[in-house]
Amino acid sequence: MSKRPQLVETALRLFYRQGFHATGVDQLAREAGVTKKTLYNHFPTKEALVLAALRLRDEDFRARMERAVHGAKVAAGSPPGALAAARARAYLDFLLAWAGEHDFCGCAFINASAEYASADDPIHRLAWEHKRLVLEFLAQALGEGGAPAPEQNAQAVFLLGEGIIVAGQVGSIAPFAAAARAAATALTAGWSIAPTTQASPAPPTTPGAAPPAA
Repeated sequence: MSKRPQLVETALRLFYRQGFHATGVDQLAREAGVTKKTLYNHFPTKEALVLAALRLRDEDFRARMERAVHGAKVAAGSPPGALAAARARAYLDFLLAWAGEHDFCGCAFINASAEYASADDPIHRLAWEHKRLVLEFLAQALGEGGAPAPEQNAQAVFLLGEGIIVAGQVGSIAPFAAAARAAATALTAGWSIAPTTQASPAPPTTPGAAPPAA
């Protein structure tokens, strides 16, 4: 059986908990139960292992996120946009729950982009690609749910979510949970209002002229 999946899973756990530069190859090999030679047979550099670990994190995170967002439901007959509003709130509730977990250490991709700060670094580029895919998913999910200006509103939801992640990383998210939900309610308030039909204004009339025929 290949040791590669075991190496990647172990690396992801250690990188997430300890940081990328703080985690050495000796520890990675030891905790994965392999020799350094085996590790380097699968990954010629530590950076290659970082990329593999982040790709696994990306797949796992986006699968959980998509289940949470698509799990949002609204009552039959709800006005257009109600589903989009429910999906936006579900996304933010997902992040609030995640940020409240005992082993939460922030976003692995924000952490990676900070440790590999050059915009040209493959690890930094992968971090940005993850965020781009999250934003792209939000725009699609909100658009399918009837949100107005889905790309613009997805950016607003995304930025609120990033704030939740960072607040949860530097301290407890609990003091901010109510504010985050209130912001989500305010942001989505107009999405589910049923459109109204407005009567066309009457054409202007010339003083003394007969009114238009009914």
